[in-house]
Amino acid sequence: MHLQVVIAFAVLVWWPKERPFAPPIAGGFAVASVVVGQLILVWAASRLAARLDMRRLGRGRDGPSLAQASHHRNNSLLRGLVLGTFVVDVALTNWYDLINSIEFVAAVPALPDLLAIMPFLLGSIILLVVVYPVDRALRATTVEAQLWQQGTPHKVWSLREYLAFNVRHHLLAVAAPMGLILVAYDFTRDREEALTRWIPVPWLPDAVLGLVAAIVFIFAPILLTRIWTTHPLPDGPLRRSLLEMCDRIGLRCRDILVWRSGGMTVNAAVMGLFPSIRYIMLSDALIEEMNEDQIEAVFGHEAGHVHHLHIPLFLLFALASMLISAGAMELLYRASDSPDAPAYLNVETIQAVGFLLIVALWGLGFGFVSRRFERQADLYGARCVSPQDASECRRPCGAHHVSGASPAANALCATGADVFVSSLERVADLNGIPPDEPSWRHSSIASRIRFLRRLASDPLSVARFDRLIRRIRVSLLTVCIVGTAVSAYYAWPFVFGKTAVKSVRKSTVGSVIRVRPNPGR
Repeated sequence: MHLQVVIAFAVLVWWPKERPFAPPIAGGFAVASVVVGQLILVWAASRLAARLDMRRLGRGRDGPSLAQASHHRNNSLLRGLVLGTFVVDVALTNWYDLINSIEFVAAVPALPDLLAIMPFLLGSIILLVVVYPVDRALRATTVEAQLWQQGTPHKVWSLREYLAFNVRHHLLAVAAPMGLILVAYDFTRDREEALTRWIPVPWLPDAVLGLVAAIVFIFAPILLTRIWTTHPLPDGPLRRSLLEMCDRIGLRCRDILVWRSGGMTVNAAVMGLFPSIRYIMLSDALIEEMNEDQIEAVFGHEAGHVHHLHIPLFLLFALASMLISAGAMELLYRASDSPDAPAYLNVETIQAVGFLLIVALWGLGFGFVSRRFERQADLYGARCVSPQDASECRRPCGAHHVSGASPAANALCATGADVFVSSLERVADLNGIPPDEPSWRHSSIASRIRFLRRLASDPLSVARFDRLIRRIRVSLLTVCIVGTAVSAYYAWPFVFGKTAVKSVRKSTVGSVIRVRPNPGR
């Protein structure tokens, strides 16, 4: 759900407030009818999907697996429906204008945006409430299986606990930092002239907004540890073992936290760009339901994200996507602004094209990059639990058992791969995730398992994968360097030349070039 929340905020911010066309649905009663009708549509579609999933659940021995696959697939479609109805509100109605026309609302920074996004948030909550019985029934089957295996199952969470967990971890986790950035966005937008009078630099509002966004991103881990219910991992054999692993692999973090979910979620996460505000979180169910080797494998996966600098690389991807989109918008502007242009495109239309390009880059490019980084973290996690001595390796492998030759330097131990595979299988089983279910950011569990086993049996596959990762890193760095250099070249006359600061053009080169030359020059 995190992706849908990010897209909803992006649509709200990026959609031009000065529309290139009049919205076809306008007026208080008409817009209210559309918003209420959309919420009813979300409720009806969710209820239909829930009833179908419950029917599948009762289909004998294969019922739970069929219902799990259907439930996850339907949830993805329903989240898309919630997001799509919100896009309709923003693009085809004057919903935002109605909110912003209320004087006391418009006077508070970011409040119009936060109220305007309420249909999306309400639709998401309606979806959670309606599908809760399916989630409860599926988790009850997992609890029943645990009862037979261990005799100590957790209770299935109530509707209140289910809503509290999902709202805190899926909605507020994104909405809280985005809300802070919205406050800064509205502040700089409403006081742009005052800021440029205070310091006569035309790009000062963008610099202030960028600085605030960077500060929010850097300190977001501290905020999220408060939004999510966490506490330090108590001292004991597990904490000492994980700290020893940190020393062995050179991982620095502020603390290892237990992520409380009432025993309902098996998950882990790493947050923080710098060691002083970096946290590694392990959910309570993961700690309680997995053995120490499997916990260390999952911990090693999160450490792999840090070791391979995935968070900074994701920032490079964000910069690269903005530079590509901004470059395309600038080219469109220059082409339509020339005397022999085949067609004139206004600024709002060009912004819409830039937004669609951003969506395409993130939808296709970010998913591709993220899935490869997840596999690189899987590989690192498997290496973290690989035996250091060949005598401890339980299976013949290219890392420890090579007759008549030295092991390949980048070979993956088959035993370490087996331990990590068992952790993936356990995560899928406990979370009720169908192994073949695709994931935009992580790939399916089954494909990740096949990937590790292939690498454990073929050291050349490891070398090929390492080359792919290097090409991705070099490509991101090259796009950022070239794009920044080109942007600086074109922005230099506008920023440091004789420009008319009052003549502001909205968003070209990512809103960096906000002024045009004085026609009187």
